Amino acid sequence: MSKQTSIHYYIKIWLRNRAEPLNFPVGEAAWLRFKRSFETKKEGFFIFATQDGQTLALNLKFVKLAQVWQETGGKGQSERADDQKIKLVFQDSETVSFGAKDPVEWANIFAVLKPSKGGEVFSFADSEDKLVLTNIDELMLLAAPTAFVEEGFKQIYLRERGTLPPS
Repeated sequence: MSKQTSIHYYIKIWLRNRAEPLNFPVGEAAWLRFKRSFETKKEGFFIFATQDGQTLALNLKFVKLAQVWQETGGKGQSERADDQKIKLVFQDSETVSFGAKDPVEWANIFAVLKPSKGGEVFSFADSEDKLVLTNIDELMLLAAPTAFVEEGFKQIYLRERGTLPPS
């Protein structure tokens, strides 16, 4: 019988106009996709989920430096983000947070950001029913709870097909 070794994957990024780097525990597939995207100087938003329960849209044009590594053994970073807040990080300002309201709206936003070429605006209703408008050209990072975004995709799937997706 062989012992299976656990490997944990991490991405650390430094964004323009930000002194502190951001560190993300990710799965192997996201880790490999990020490396490939960064090495080939891919443009646009890189969408990925973290091991701590966040789904992120990272605008690669704002990443000035990246560090990727893997660690063997241990538990890794397993803290789950229970926050139901949507976080937006812009080039020349602090992080802005809003209460999340409609999971379908957020699933659609992540679906639209991936192929985005810039110059676009997206909007959403926050938890207080106030409309928020955002120019994606200045958006460096968008974070939302993965469970919330996944619920939105499930609702879209159910609406379109009349059944839930297979597990």
